[in-house]
Amino acid sequence: MGVAFPFRARRRAAGAVVLWIMPIVVVVAGVALALLPGALRHRLPDAPPLGQVWMATPNTVHFIQADDERVAQLFFGRPSSYVLSGGWGSATPALAWASASRFEVAVAQGRVPADVHTVMYDPEAWSATPIWERRHPDAAMGLFSETAREAGYRVVLTPHPSLVEVAGATCTRRTGESVAAAFLRCRIVARAADLGDVVEIQAQYLESDPAAYRALVLAAADQARAANAEVVVLAGLSTRFAPGPQVLLNAWDAVDDVVDGHYMAVPEGINPEIAAGFLRALAESDR
Repeated sequence: MGVAFPFRARRRAAGAVVLWIMPIVVVVAGVALALLPGALRHRLPDAPPLGQVWMATPNTVHFIQADDERVAQLFFGRPSSYVLSGGWGSATPALAWASASRFEVAVAQGRVPADVHTVMYDPEAWSATPIWERRHPDAAMGLFSETAREAGYRVVLTPHPSLVEVAGATCTRRTGESVAAAFLRCRIVARAADLGDVVEIQAQYLESDPAAYRALVLAAADQARAANAEVVVLAGLSTRFAPGPQVLLNAWDAVDDVVDGHYMAVPEGINPEIAAGFLRALAESDR
């Protein structure tokens, strides 16, 4: 199976990051080639394609590292990358909370490590986020951002589309409306961009459908940049929804002219070889 880039003819849109100068690399012939031993693989570039920002947890990075040390270093072992929960290598360390109120307590009690200058709020329709925050994500993001700004932190906000499914929320999905459509109508990402320095669009559940993935990411990114022209926009990618590296390649290529980077997830250690294969093929491509 060849590594296809169906959206290759597009140019990056205004507001996307400027291309970094990188060494010429040979176009990868297929995902199978990307999985060959290191001696037979092409030389990797000096920076991620398009100079994109990459973010992950240490567990995700370690899973990728176990498969391919070079790829892990390329995408996550640099100051332009963010690694949560203690950092990794030269990456910028960051910490994440699913609760704005718990973050407020952590700051008040001095429990945020001194080397952390970037904090993330990840409200979702799950028990880790208190019910009031699930029902009022705009206000909760405001609380988190205000607390973070007063303490001098850089702010990352990543509200999940599932928030529109929360009963009693200020903005919920209507009958017959998709989660993606409701999420956009509720303008949760616009609020996040207005409050944060970085926003992540958690569209990974659509990554197996590049057109749907692009539609949500593009519309949400437009909302974000209209609210804050300086905001850094990331999109989620996950091995949970990808049966192979090509799915992630297609999703990445569908939005390479839209976003400034990606959050890469290998949740619960699901298929880390897919993430490593995707990143390796991407690095060895001509992008």
